[in-house]
Amino acid sequence: MPIIRRLPVLLLALVCLAGSAPPAAAQNPFSDFFGSIFAPRRARPPEEPRPRPIHRPKPKPAATAPNPAIPGAPGGDVQTVKQAPTFFVAVIGDSQANMLAQGLAEAFAGDHRVAIVNKAKEDTGLVRNDFYDWRAAARTLLDGPQHFDAAVVQIGINDNQKLRLGGEPSPEPLSKPFNEIYAKRAEELAAIFQEKKVPLIWVGQPIMRSESLSNAALVFNDIDRQYAEAQGARYVDLWEAFSDEDSVYRASGPDVNGVIVRLRAADGVHFNKAGARKAAHFVEPEIRKLLEAALQPPETPAGAAPEAPATPAPGVPAMPGGNETTPPAAPEAAAPVAPPPKPIAGKIESLTETAVSPGGALAAPPVGRAQPKAIEAAPAQPGRADDFAWPAR
Repeated sequence: MPIIRRLPVLLLALVCLAGSAPPAAAQNPFSDFFGSIFAPRRARPPEEPRPRPIHRPKPKPAATAPNPAIPGAPGGDVQTVKQAPTFFVAVIGDSQANMLAQGLAEAFAGDHRVAIVNKAKEDTGLVRNDFYDWRAAARTLLDGPQHFDAAVVQIGINDNQKLRLGGEPSPEPLSKPFNEIYAKRAEELAAIFQEKKVPLIWVGQPIMRSESLSNAALVFNDIDRQYAEAQGARYVDLWEAFSDEDSVYRASGPDVNGVIVRLRAADGVHFNKAGARKAAHFVEPEIRKLLEAALQPPETPAGAAPEAPATPAPGVPAMPGGNETTPPAAPEAAAPVAPPPKPIAGKIESLTETAVSPGGALAAPPVGRAQPKAIEAAPAQPGRADDFAWPAR
């Protein structure tokens, strides 16, 4: 029988011998080999748990005395004390002014000195005085208990309609009689703020998607600019800020950070939040100019009496030559004389011209100094470098 066919029989015989062999015989290589294959695996001993880091609590700071500057605040604690605003700006007008007030509030959110007070009313204007009279409302606002340091007005998106004049016929919108009445009302509104000495900033209307509304806004802007500035108001134009280079309406454009975003609402008239912030960006500098002017100390008028000298403290002797409190002024030292300017170039001297005296004679040596003797050159030796004899020697 071939060896290959006998191999299973031999393996079976070896297994039987390994099972019946005594313990001492189980240590042969064959038993070790088959034992490593068929013996059950032993479980690994469990690993010892690793020690966890101990987190010790930080020591509590020692108790400190209360801070006298902030009542009830413990020492060492920093508490932000919100300062009350000192410069109040009223925003009046229609629903467009309402969005502008929100943009101004965001623009001055980091300046605690300025407070934006939104007094705008939706669906209002200068045409329908029977619905809401802004001239009467402005007088009531300025005569009220709240003080305003400046005011901002934006109005006109609801004024492209007929005037209500009682029993008289109503002129057509944008006609000459209509524009004359509208200009008078705008001038009267601006004059109220000038009378109350409240600086006024008049903001024009932006371009709109509707062509008819844009044409009406252009007319109202021209009237407002002319008659509001005549009453001392500052005018802010927003037309180019919300249109492209061809003066065409665009709903999107660069915001205050230069990012192209949508700036107008879906109606093509109002601002959205980003547009209101951009509109406030052009009004903010005018408000800051008024703020800085209000913070400057008042100037002493010409011809006013000088302040009286202060009373000297007890025991302080009077200074001779001066008043009772201040020593006499020390004499001013003479200002040092500036040296003459240096010439650009010095005197030009000739390198070959013989120096002569003014009379034409040769310059004489200084008094007491002997005339230097002429130095005679030694004769040149034949073949030396200074031997120029010809023919060569």
